[in-house]
Amino acid sequence: MRRAGCYVEVFEQDRVIGGRIATLRQGSHSFDHGAQYVTARSSAFGSYLDEMTGTGYAAHWVPRTNAGGENGVQMLPWIVGTPGMASLVRPLAEGLRIHTGRKAHTISRGDSKTGTAWNIWFDDQTSAGPFNAVAIAVPAPQARLLLGKLEDLAAPLSRVRMMPCWAMMAHFDTAVLPNQDVFSDMSEVIRWIARNNNKPGRSQRGESIVVHASPGFSREAEDVEPDVIAGELWDEVSRALSLSGVQPDHKSAFLWRYGLVDQSLGESFIFSSVHRVGVAGDWCLGRLAEHAYESGQGLGRAIVQSF
Repeated sequence: MRRAGCYVEVFEQDRVIGGRIATLRQGSHSFDHGAQYVTARSSAFGSYLDEMTGTGYAAHWVPRTNAGGENGVQMLPWIVGTPGMASLVRPLAEGLRIHTGRKAHTISRGDSKTGTAWNIWFDDQTSAGPFNAVAIAVPAPQARLLLGKLEDLAAPLSRVRMMPCWAMMAHFDTAVLPNQDVFSDMSEVIRWIARNNNKPGRSQRGESIVVHASPGFSREAEDVEPDVIAGELWDEVSRALSLSGVQPDHKSAFLWRYGLVDQSLGESFIFSSVHRVGVAGDWCLGRLAEHAYESGQGLGRAIVQSF
């Protein structure tokens, strides 16, 4: 939209942009607590990742995947942001006016000198606008609420199913994991364990570990306090990797309430040229960062073409 000459404002509910392409700093430690890496199947997203790698925002990660310290065969290259996953989205923000910590709860139509336009209302009862078009890029359940009475847009979103995912971050002064960087499906509770500090561009001081819980555990424990979850997940990791008696100097947990896509929309995006409102997200096509990229590109082009 920006390249087509549109004036674009972004209202982001969190402190930083990027959603699950995220890096969390806690004290002197940083963790990729959302997406662990991205891959590209399409030429468009592949070109974007090549550009990010060429400019230093990303790098190829080849983790050790077995106890012998050998690297597994990757069907597609694993790309990570450097020095954190969040770096992958920074170039997309250039030239945009971005407002963070602004959670929208309603979009409403109002009259302006240029005709019917949209206003955005936020949780603090303030508003912004008027805007000629609105692109909603949030998880499907939240998008349905924002769409309000626009039933023609909201109704298809009812078939999307998203699930929570607990992430646990732990730091140690010395290495504790076996000679392996990633572990997957270790138990009914643990879906993923990664040595975060072994990714390109990360600090090598001590050892930083990211754990993702299974969908079943996350769903059952969705309302449990983060400190309790951090303890339970580390106990499970300790049992799975035979690390009895080992305790991190730091551990915490974070809930991605809509972290996984169980059933996608099956369309790249939804857009109404009558209302000039559209929705996009990874959940439109699947669960990958590439799906989010393709969805956003498609919605952006549709908005431009509607003017």
